[in-house]
Amino acid sequence: MKFSKENFGWIFTCFGLAILLAISIYLGATGWFFKTDNSYSTDLELGKTVTANISKNQASTVSLTLDGSYLAGEKLSQIISVTNVDSESDIYLRAKIYIYSGDGLNLNMDIVETSNWFYNENDGYYYYNDLLPIENRATLCSYVIIRDENLRGRNKYILSIVFESLSKDENVESFWGINPVQNI
Repeated sequence: MKFSKENFGWIFTCFGLAILLAISIYLGATGWFFKTDNSYSTDLELGKTVTANISKNQASTVSLTLDGSYLAGEKLSQIISVTNVDSESDIYLRAKIYIYSGDGLNLNMDIVETSNWFYNENDGYYYYNDLLPIENRATLCSYVIIRDENLRGRNKYILSIVFESLSKDENVESFWGINPVQNI
């Protein structure tokens, strides 16, 4: 293929795509998101309320980043709640908590859940023990406790809470294997 005015557009496009591919591979291979940085600050605001909005038959995630400077076993004041924004139905709720690290490990974490939630050791979910009424909010926890001893002060971690809901009209036991309202 000759370099001519007719081929310039195709050559420029291919060259641009090759550069974008190389950048994508570099950022993916080096874990750019988890790059350590001494000037990094967390968006975990201790004592503040973080709220997820959810409707019937949906999932919603709240994610916070934190640095590894917290001590394992330390009780961190963090209020996490969920609001039923559905205008038609009360909902069943459950939540699962994950901490991701840059090296691909899932770290251990506990919460101090409020009295309306219970933990099911069989599946690792926290279940709301009542139906959440339309346009109401339920607080999952008031404290988070990082149980893992492997935190590194210069690394950052992602704390994610995944909320799942089912309409009150659904057969919750067939989907989740438990009826949180009856299994208190």
